[in-house]
Amino acid sequence: MKRTFLGYKRPDQTWGVRNHVAIISTADNSNFVARRAAALIRGTIPLCPCFGRGEIGKDMELHIRVMAGLGSNPNVHSVILVSLERVIAEKIARIIRESGKEVKIFTMDEDGGSVGCTEKAAREARRMVICASQEHREETSLEHLMLGVECGGSDTTSGIVSNPAVGLVADRLERDNGTVVLSETTEWMGAENFLVPRCKKKETRKKIEKAVGWYEDYIKSIGVDLNGFNPAPDNIRGGLSTIEEKALGSVKKGGSGPIQDMISCGERPPGKGLYLMDAPTGGVENTTALAAAGCQLILFSTGKGNPLGNPVAPTIKVTGNGRTAMRFLENIDVDLSGVLKGDLTLSEAGSILFSEMCSFAEGKLTTAEVLGDEEIAVTRIGFTV
Repeated sequence: MKRTFLGYKRPDQTWGVRNHVAIISTADNSNFVARRAAALIRGTIPLCPCFGRGEIGKDMELHIRVMAGLGSNPNVHSVILVSLERVIAEKIARIIRESGKEVKIFTMDEDGGSVGCTEKAAREARRMVICASQEHREETSLEHLMLGVECGGSDTTSGIVSNPAVGLVADRLERDNGTVVLSETTEWMGAENFLVPRCKKKETRKKIEKAVGWYEDYIKSIGVDLNGFNPAPDNIRGGLSTIEEKALGSVKKGGSGPIQDMISCGERPPGKGLYLMDAPTGGVENTTALAAAGCQLILFSTGKGNPLGNPVAPTIKVTGNGRTAMRFLENIDVDLSGVLKGDLTLSEAGSILFSEMCSFAEGKLTTAEVLGDEEIAVTRIGFTV
C-alpha cells in the first residue's frame, strides 16, 4: 500500500508541503527591500541572493533560472518580486507565472525608491498571506514528492549510518514513484564507478564523466590536485582522509536505484525516479539548487554537525553520530546514532527516517525553520562586468 501525505495542491498539479508567500529580491541591490517587507508581514519568506547584476551569458541565465525556480517551487503559494529596475524582474516573473502562481513586481525606480517599494510590497504581501491562509491541505500520494539529498560536515559515521539511511529513504520513495535528486558533483569524484553502471542511458554516463572531468581539470588548472587528498578541515577531523573516501559515503544518499538522467544546476527533473544534478558542493549553494529544481524537502546528512537550512524547502538534519546529536542538540532533527550503539539496525533507521520525512511533509517544523538558520546563494560561473 502506497503512503500518502497532506499537501497543498498548486495550479500546475504539483503539491507543496509549505504554503509560503515569497518576497524575492532579483539582485543584491534590492535585498534590503525584500528583508524589510518580509519583516513587516508574518507568513512571508525573503529570498535574497548575492550578485544578480553585472552578470552576462551563462552566469545570468543561471541566476534567472535559480531565482525563478525558487519562486516556482511547489512550497510557494505566491510571489512578490522586488528589484531596482523591471527588466530582470520581468524575466524571472515570466518563468514563475508558467507554474500558475500569482506574481507581483515592485521596483525602486518606479515605486518611490526603497521606502516606497517596501511599502507597496508589504501591502501586497499582506493580501497574499491572507489568501494563502484560506487554503487547506489535501491528501495525495508520495508520487508527488520530490526529495533532495545533501550532506555536509561529513565524518566516518556519515558513510556508515546517515548517508545509507537517506539512501534507503530514496529507494523507498522511488518505489512509490516519487522523485529524488542527488547533487554535489565533486563529491562523486572517486566514486563514479558506483554511479555509471546504474545509468539507464549511455548519454547519462557520458554526462557524469564530463562533469567530473570538468571539475578535475578546473581544480588542476589552479594548481590543486584533489586526488588522494581531502581539502575540508572538518571532514579530516571527522576521520575522512581522502576525497575518494568521502565520495564513497556521499553517493550512498542516492540509494541503489537506476539513474534516469543528469540535469543542470537548478533544473527541474523531467520525470520520476533518481536524477543526478550537476551542482556545486557548498551547502548553501547546493540546497538552493535543489529547492530551485522543485524539491519540496531536503534530507541533509551531517556527521560533524551543520545547522544550515533552506527557506523554501524544509531541510531535515540527520546524523548517525551520537556526540553530534548532543553537541548540536538544537540543530538535529533525526538522531540515528542508535545504529552504531547496536540499538537499531540500518533498515530500522531507514524506516524511522522515512516516517519522520512524512511528518515534516505534513507540517512538522524543522529545527532550521524554527531557529531561522536559513540562507540561499546562487552559484557564480564568471566575474561581474
